[in-house]
Amino acid sequence: MRNGGMTDRTPNLGAGSIAIACDLLNSIESNAELEGLILEYRLMNQVPPGGSRAKTLLNLKRFAVQCPDYPVTTDRGTQTLAAALVDKAIEVCGKARVPNPLFEKLERYLNLDGYAFVRRDVSDFLDTRTEVIGFIVGMPEYVALPESSNEVESLLSANGFDVAKRHLASARDNITQGDWEAANSQCRTFLEALTDAIADSLYGAEAATLSGGLAKRQLLASHGFLSREKHEFGDGPGQTFLPGLAKLLHPDGAHPGISNQDDALFRLQAVVVTARWLLKRHQRASRGQAVI
Repeated sequence: MRNGGMTDRTPNLGAGSIAIACDLLNSIESNAELEGLILEYRLMNQVPPGGSRAKTLLNLKRFAVQCPDYPVTTDRGTQTLAAALVDKAIEVCGKARVPNPLFEKLERYLNLDGYAFVRRDVSDFLDTRTEVIGFIVGMPEYVALPESSNEVESLLSANGFDVAKRHLASARDNITQGDWEAANSQCRTFLEALTDAIADSLYGAEAATLSGGLAKRQLLASHGFLSREKHEFGDGPGQTFLPGLAKLLHPDGAHPGISNQDDALFRLQAVVVTARWLLKRHQRASRGQAVI
């Protein structure tokens, strides 16, 4: 699996990564070769032959999405089926000289699942190029995006913050589609929708008279939910956390060419971690507990 084997605890590979990995296996030259792979993984009972490469791949994709942690034995040892399929997709497509949009989409899904490609430079008589040779956990466990994101989504649902939840989902979807600028925009809109929802939840009567955005963050600060003294919020020229983050998330508008994959993923990670902090604080405030 991940260029070095499994650890005791690694992020789960999601349905998107698994499905795209299976789609990339369409590059395998024949249905017989694909069925040979299924025999190697001992999936004869789980993945029936489809009679064609496309149907066999569909059966494989369906089972892998349903049972991603199913153990299979490969030449790299025992792996989950999901990891083995991603490894195989990298083996089939990672050395291609021509960029493959589907392979790039696999990388985006892996990034959202908490993984990153492993690359190396290769030189020959013709040129020097970069190959993908594996994938590894992209972030330490204690700052892993998938776990934080899942908890944030759960807290958003539990509190009925549906507008904010839709914006977060849109940011993730835009990243999988490679629309970095739209993802940045949705991250900032998500953060604003979240602080609006928290103000509405905790201080409904006062919040109802306000337009939202800055006014509601000022309301949160006036009640001590956000601290001016600790530089969590400020509405003047001074440097404070939330206003600075809002500018960082989307500084130039939703225009093509001003962002990239790493940049957009960083913004998503920053906003998810911040959202978790705010939602945990909201949880304490809802119980009448001190928040700062």
